[in-house]
Amino acid sequence: MSKNLNNVRVYGGLATEVWFAKKGAGTLPTTLVEPGAPFESVGWLHEDGIDLELSADIEKFKGMQGGTTLRTEVTSTEKSFKIQCIEESPLVSALYWGHEKPTVTGEGADRVARIDLPESLRTVERQAVIRFVDDLGVEKFLCCDLVQATERGTVGHKKSDLTGYEITFEIIGDSYILTNAESFLEAGVEAP
Repeated sequence: MSKNLNNVRVYGGLATEVWFAKKGAGTLPTTLVEPGAPFESVGWLHEDGIDLELSADIEKFKGMQGGTTLRTEVTSTEKSFKIQCIEESPLVSALYWGHEKPTVTGEGADRVARIDLPESLRTVERQAVIRFVDDLGVEKFLCCDLVQATERGTVGHKKSDLTGYEITFEIIGDSYILTNAESFLEAGVEAP
């Protein structure tokens, strides 16, 4: 097998983006064109990037003679991604806290937005599209019909670091990847 530098990626170009829409509200892309309304971008992301994770529970079947593994079976699979949003916006706050829209009161200098935090954390469900951009012209979209916010990281408020909202999303529904990477285009089967 030969090595191919054209298949080496450094994702994180300026056009890298994460969009969310309310569950069932949007149409996921079928081409590498950013989704429009009702999808909304979370804006700037922390330099640590976007982590994709795939985990599987494996059952190992062993032979009686020596305990050697003879076969394995995948019993469950989990797909997730983690982002760290560094723009403090109503969308990011709602994804993190699970609250509804802010209520605005007052006028002029007394105008203030109130965000009522739920007493207990609710399930936050959305559709999601992530665009990964390699500055060499390769794009990859991860399109998720349903994601649920699971783990939330600590939101630091300090002079020495950016305030970031770390959120892990479990991919629950159908998901797919779109890419213009040449190796995948060459390996693919033309649609009828």
